Amino acid sequence: MMDDVEHAMDEQQPAIPQGMPTAGQPGVQYDEKQIVPVVATVLTQLVARNDKMLETASNVQSNVTVFHAVKPPAITIRKYLERVERYAGCSSQCYIVALVYVDTIIQRKKSFVISSLNIHRLLITSIMLAAKFYDDIYYNNAYYAKIGGVPCNEINNLELEFLFMINFTLNVPLDVFERYKHELAVHASQIGAAPEV
Repeated sequence: MMDDVEHAMDEQQPAIPQGMPTAGQPGVQYDEKQIVPVVATVLTQLVARNDKMLETASNVQSNVTVFHAVKPPAITIRKYLERVERYAGCSSQCYIVALVYVDTIIQRKKSFVISSLNIHRLLITSIMLAAKFYDDIYYNNAYYAKIGGVPCNEINNLELEFLFMINFTLNVPLDVFERYKHELAVHASQIGAAPEV
C-alpha cells in the first residue's frame, strides 16, 4: 500500500516541465503583462490535476502542513495573484521566481501535494520571498500578510517553513530563470490572454 501512495505522489508533475531548452522558439516572445495570468493558468491546471488525484485515489493523502486551510478559499488563483500584483508592486520576475520556488517544493517534498487547500498560502509566501530576495524595493511581512489575507504571525511561520522546504535556496540560476520565462511565454502563446475560468 505504501508503494501505491509513493507512486501516486510521484505523479505530481512540476508546474513547468524540467529539462526544456532555453533557446527561444520563433514567434514566442516574453510579455511582462501576461506573466500573472499565465502563472495563474499554469497553477490552476496543476491544482485541478492534483485535487482530482487526491479525490480519486483513496489511498493517497497529502500531509497537512501550516500551508493547509480547512477549506479552499473562495478567491480563484488568478484573482488572488491579481490582488497580489495590484498591492505588492513586485516585479514580473518575482512571479517567475515564485513559480520556480513552488516547483522546487514539488521536486524536494514528494509527500507535499499542492492543492486548492494550500496554493494561496504557498503563493503569497513564495512571492514575498522572491520580492525580498530579488527586488530592490519590497514591503514587510505584515503588509504581505494583509494582501494575502493571513495574520502576520502566520505569514512569519509560513515564511520559515517555506525556507526549510526549499532548503533556504533562494537564488535561482539564470539558466533556470530563462527556461521558466521561456516556458511561460510558450504557454502564453498557446492560451492567448488566459481568460478567467
